[in-house]
This record gives sequence, C-alpha cells and structure tokens, in this order.
Amino acid sequence: MKKLLASLMALSMVFAVTGCSESSDSSSESKVEAATTTTTTTAAPAVESKADTTTTTAAPDESVADTTTSADDTTSTGDEAKGTYENDVYTSDLYTFKIDSKKWAMQESAGVDVMFTYADAGDDAELESASINVISMSNDLLNGLTASDYADQIKQTYNSMDGYTVTNDKEDKFAGKDAYIVDVTGEIGSQKVLLNQIITSDNGNLVVITYGASENAYSKLSDEFKTVLDSFELK
Repeated sequence: MKKLLASLMALSMVFAVTGCSESSDSSSESKVEAATTTTTTTAAPAVESKADTTTTTAAPDESVADTTTSADDTTSTGDEAKGTYENDVYTSDLYTFKIDSKKWAMQESAGVDVMFTYADAGDDAELESASINVISMSNDLLNGLTASDYADQIKQTYNSMDGYTVTNDKEDKFAGKDAYIVDVTGEIGSQKVLLNQIITSDNGNLVVITYGASENAYSKLSDEFKTVLDSFELK
C-alpha cells in the first residue's frame, strides 16, 4: 500500500509535467490539451495495474539513518531541481523544507525531485501509506504554461481516472506565494485514499507538492503533514 500510493502520487504529477514540457504550441490552450492527452492515456493504467506500479516505479526502502543524500540521479523530465538532504533539511535551487529523518525516509523515484514515505509507523501499518513528493520545472521548459493552467490540467487528469474525484480546488497562499490547492479522494483496492496537491509558481518556475495517505492514516498524520508544509520556503 505504501509503495503503491507513493507511486501513484508521483505518476499523476510526472505525466502531467512531462506532457506540459513537451508541448511546443505557442497557445496556452494547446499546451494544456497536449498535457491532458499524455496524462490520461498514461497515468490511468497505474491505478489498474497495482503490482506493476509498485515494483517498477517505487524504489526499495532506504535507511532512515542516512540523512545526507544526493538527489542528482532522480530525473525524468530533465529539469527537476537537484537537491541535497542533510541535517533534516532538503535544499534545492528553487525551494527548501525541513523533514524529520526519524519519521520520514527519503526514497528515489523517477520523475520527482524528491519523495519521502512515513517511516515512524510502529505497529500501525496504515501510517506507512503516507507520502510527500515534490516536482519542479524551470520557466524555460514550461513554455509559458502557468500554475493555473497546470492546476486545471491536474483536475482533468484525476476526474478522468476511474475511482478518483476532485473534492476541492481553490486559490490560496503557500510560502508567501499565490498557489492552487487541489484535493482528491480515490480508492486503491478496498482502501480510500486522500491526496492533496499544492501548485505554485515562483519567478515562472513551477513547484508542485503532493502529499497523502489512506483515509485513516491521513487523519492521524495531519499534524505531521502540516509541520513539513509550514517549513517550505521558495527561493
């Protein structure tokens, strides 16, 4: 469950970003159309083929004790922000945030800047479903696509996936910047999952934070998610 949810969260973001970056049309509408096609035809199978998603996308668990890790080789779109994780702080060229290495384990997953899964589950296996990942793209690769365009794209993506529903979307502030918040509910097997995306832009650079867990785990970890999110700083 942990690997599957983390992989799904990454995939839904990655294919949208990839689609956006590959669109070369000068109009924003055409770019969003191209991105939608890429996402809906590629991301949907990730829900249907649980075993494949789990084994091919998510990497094996890494030691929580290793708190200094390079993310240089975690690439997919070719422009994710490269970062380092040291002393419980993840730092990239576009953002920085704090995340407790005793509670969260850094994972390598293709297509995202960085991914963390909850490692302080104890006897509560449901908590292992919790995951946080970040994807970013520079202004050069976005070709004028805005955070608003991307938010619209991700809403279309989830609404096109069987079993997934966008339950809330709104404009808000995040780390002092304008942001779009997209909340999603879905089902993986018999489990109900809750996913959230925060989509923001800083000097034209897109940053997408995705976090979520099974419904029961989500309610138990709401404070943990908030602690990490409150520590984000956009450069």
